[in-house]
Amino acid sequence: MKYIRNIAAVMALLMLTGCAGVTNDHAERSDTAAKAVSAENDAVDGEYIYCIGSVSKMYSTAAVMQLADMGLVELDSPVTEYVPGFKMADERYKDITVRMLMDHTSGIMGSTKVSSDLYEDNDTYCHDHILENLASQQLKADPGKYAAYCNDGFDLLELIVENVTGMTYTDYVRENISDKLNLSSTGTPIDMYRNEKLVPSISASGLPLDTSYCMTIGDGGIYATASDTAKFGTAFFTGDDTLISDSAKNAMSARWNDDEYSDDNGLGWDYAEMLRYKQNGVKVVGKGGDVTMDHAFLMTAPDEHISVAVLSNGGSSTYNDLVAQALMDVCLQEKGISIVEDVMPECTIVDEIPDEFKAYEGWYLMNMGMGDTLCRVTFPDNKYLHLEKITSRKTEYTDYVYTADGDFAELAYEVEDSGFDKRLVAGGSSRLSFEKNTDGTFIKVSSGMTYPGLGSVGIKTYGGQMIEENNVGDDVLNGIKALDGKKLLLVGDKFSSSNYEDKSIGQFFTINELKGYAFLSGNGMDHLLKIADSEHLVSPNRIPSSSSRDLLNITLETDKNGRQMMKTSFGMEYIMADDIPGFDAAARSVELTDSAEWFAISDSIANTPVTVTRPENSAVIVFNKFDEPIYTSHVKDAGNVLPMPKGGRVLFLGEIGGEFEFSR
Repeated sequence: MKYIRNIAAVMALLMLTGCAGVTNDHAERSDTAAKAVSAENDAVDGEYIYCIGSVSKMYSTAAVMQLADMGLVELDSPVTEYVPGFKMADERYKDITVRMLMDHTSGIMGSTKVSSDLYEDNDTYCHDHILENLASQQLKADPGKYAAYCNDGFDLLELIVENVTGMTYTDYVRENISDKLNLSSTGTPIDMYRNEKLVPSISASGLPLDTSYCMTIGDGGIYATASDTAKFGTAFFTGDDTLISDSAKNAMSARWNDDEYSDDNGLGWDYAEMLRYKQNGVKVVGKGGDVTMDHAFLMTAPDEHISVAVLSNGGSSTYNDLVAQALMDVCLQEKGISIVEDVMPECTIVDEIPDEFKAYEGWYLMNMGMGDTLCRVTFPDNKYLHLEKITSRKTEYTDYVYTADGDFAELAYEVEDSGFDKRLVAGGSSRLSFEKNTDGTFIKVSSGMTYPGLGSVGIKTYGGQMIEENNVGDDVLNGIKALDGKKLLLVGDKFSSSNYEDKSIGQFFTINELKGYAFLSGNGMDHLLKIADSEHLVSPNRIPSSSSRDLLNITLETDKNGRQMMKTSFGMEYIMADDIPGFDAAARSVELTDSAEWFAISDSIANTPVTVTRPENSAVIVFNKFDEPIYTSHVKDAGNVLPMPKGGRVLFLGEIGGEFEFSR
């Protein structure tokens, strides 16, 4: 095997810290590539170790497939057979099989996020409490009904490995994956904790941060170098039985169904057959991964014996995917295989929309990976499709024209602004079509996203579902409306949780346009919720694709201090910002009665820096009036002087009984 050590010219396009690893058993290489090749089988010296995020799912899948090869696990047996403590508040959980965890068809809501990513901390809270969190959840669909990305399923695979073998997952990965493949720089946050080769974490503003460890290990907590990750990919080469049998690999790379608008995944793989390569007669499988700082993509051509891994600190797995494709194309070219890009045909506009489409007018929940949107579809004068898109922040409009293909192509301008006679189809326009079946009415989306200098990504998916007005009683509706516009503040996570920086402040909005719905907004994304009663709101999203990933339900209740709280099915808890005390000039100390204590910065101390003395096992974060963190003690050498921005908030985190002291 040979390794491309660092594709600096390619990665420079991303303007981030990153590296790529490639393994290819083809003997010949271009001169440029040859300069960057090490012929050794060991990991390349000087490489950083990254968290590879959801590429970790391939390790938990491979581990269970090893057990299946040994006859210790049957993929179509219930999960409860291997995890007796697994229960949910929905009797259908008994029908979830091991295979459904791997291909994302379990129907489980999505992700347990409480204390999932920890600064300078590898507490196993997530692992230890995953069953407890799932026990209170409903399913979003019958097990096996459809595929929608689900992190929690792979944390259950982690438990299956431990229960069947009697080993910790970390030990199992080391002995049965890393050691067998000679991966010297691969592990979990347990054995990689504070490893000197871990890639430094840098904030968006360029500040050095404490290392954040992903503690949902089965779904996202493997750490590795690029060359180690690429070498792991060789375990899926046809004819290589180092880890698993060919029959197991074939099962993993088989698409879970043949609906082109459904998710493309197999067992573990995001892409059981990457379409771009399939159209050129080459089998390529792929898996991406993202955590707060690090991003990854693993791509393997099993029959051609090529494995590519691209890891980065900053950017996204989509960028890494495109770089991996460029490297894969080079390796395939060396084998005499050229990849020809598929060109989207131009559309022929039809002036009149058939009357039958009137049945598709109405309200839709849409999600294309950036949160939920409430949409209204109309067909003005049967001439074009008018899409009104409502979020918690704004309302936008997009128009589409009917095509001879029977779908709708996006216009560059609204008809109201440009006139019907001046219809201009948007470049690389998305196409919408409709499907009605026994499960409901759905919008199918076909589109492409272009990244200059890198390439483009094609998308085909179910992106929306029709929803109806929710005729909840006025007394319930008025009670929920009392929360309209209220800010929500995260509590309950461990002091070291990175959630306090990027998921700590949300806002609740009721919706006027469609009765009985609300938005929970946070981290730049909306969750559309249906009001069930005065204490419960539930996700109505049942889109049969990953457009329904990571759904949440919320419960309103009162905490021990008499404050109104909002609990999510993610396991995260919020209090109302209106209920927090002020932090003023008289403050000399704060003793924690909970693990998180929020204060509103009063005018008496605004713009007057405060020096803090922190107890052990604690953190402080300061937010400005725009809810942006402007100080965090997780910045290396942050100092102990806290800014006090007018209209902002300060958050003290730590162990109950810990005391913060202040001076000016």
